[in-house]
Amino acid sequence: MNNQQISSARSIMLAEFEQEWVNIERICATLSEAEMTTREVEGEWSIKDVLCHLSAWEKYLLDRLGMVMTGQPPQYAVMTSWDDVHRFNAQVFADSKDRSPASVVIEFRSLYRGVMTVLEAMSDDQLIQPYSYDFPDDGLNLLQLIRANTCEHYREHRIDIEKEQKR
Repeated sequence: MNNQQISSARSIMLAEFEQEWVNIERICATLSEAEMTTREVEGEWSIKDVLCHLSAWEKYLLDRLGMVMTGQPPQYAVMTSWDDVHRFNAQVFADSKDRSPASVVIEFRSLYRGVMTVLEAMSDDQLIQPYSYDFPDDGLNLLQLIRANTCEHYREHRIDIEKEQKR
């Protein structure tokens, strides 16, 4: 990728991330706290649980970006299999069960702003840097890791929420 392609990919990713975040925010703004905790979106997950899940993966992303950008040791364990991912998701679900919807929304908003700040500060060279700490066989670069944990992840869950709302 040349610098123009990298800058274009960055702009597209940031715009998609912002748009998907706005889409989820719009959905949440129409829901009461009771609806956020009772509407099942995925199996036993409520909309509140989905927001906790997205926030947890943003924390994971910030942890990984900190590791790459500063060399600090990661806080979260390495993930090399889908079993690791499923265990992480199950732990997030268990840890978040008793949280209030209001605290979840505040965290969701705060983490979005934090991730956007870090992404806007990253250089183009950092974005195309190979990333092999988690799932080393996937051959990802940082831009792909970021997309997977932001706009693509949001889109996946937004679609699930919208399907539930149509029922």
